[in-house]
Amino acid sequence: MVFDFARTPAAEPQLPAGFFFVNWSPSLVDPHADVLHRSFRNDLDGTVFTTFRQYGHCRRLIELVSVNPHFLPAATLLIARNGADQKQEYVANIQGLKLSAEIGAIQNVAVLPEYRRQGIGQALVQGALQGFRQAGVCRVTLEATADNFPAAKLYHRIGFTTFRTYFREIFDWNP
Repeated sequence: MVFDFARTPAAEPQLPAGFFFVNWSPSLVDPHADVLHRSFRNDLDGTVFTTFRQYGHCRRLIELVSVNPHFLPAATLLIARNGADQKQEYVANIQGLKLSAEIGAIQNVAVLPEYRRQGIGQALVQGALQGFRQAGVCRVTLEATADNFPAAKLYHRIGFTTFRTYFREIFDWNP
C-alpha cells in the first residue's frame, strides 16, 4: 500500500484520552520488541511472519531496523499510557525507514489486541506520517496481510491505496 502526500493530506493524530506518544530512543528496544511480540504472536501476522512468535527474534528485528542506515527515528514511535501504578505501559508501536529522498517505508504497525479498535492504530500511523513528512518524504509504503481486513480498512481510511498484491501460502493458519 502507498500513501502519497501530493494526493492526500496527512491528518493530525488524535490519541484517546490517557494515551501519549513516546519518541524513539535506543533505550526503547525492549519495549518495541515486547509490543511486537505480544501484538502478533498469536494472530495471522505471527503465522505469516514467524519472527513475531518469539520475543528474542522481535528484539533482534528491532535492533536490526534501528541500525539500518535508512532508519528514520522521527517515524518510529511507541504509544503508552500510565498504568494503575503510574508506570508507563506500552500498547502500540511503529518503525519507519527513509529508503530514498522521496520514499519512506513503515516496517510494522503493532497494537496490543486489548487496545485495538480504539483509534490507537490510526493515531500511530498518522504520527509516523508526520515524521515522514518532516523528513521530506513524498510517498510512504507499507505491507499489509491481505486477510487482515481490519488493518487494510484502517490504512485505506487514512489514505493509503493498494498498488500491489502478493500471495504467500499459509499452511497452519486457523482463523
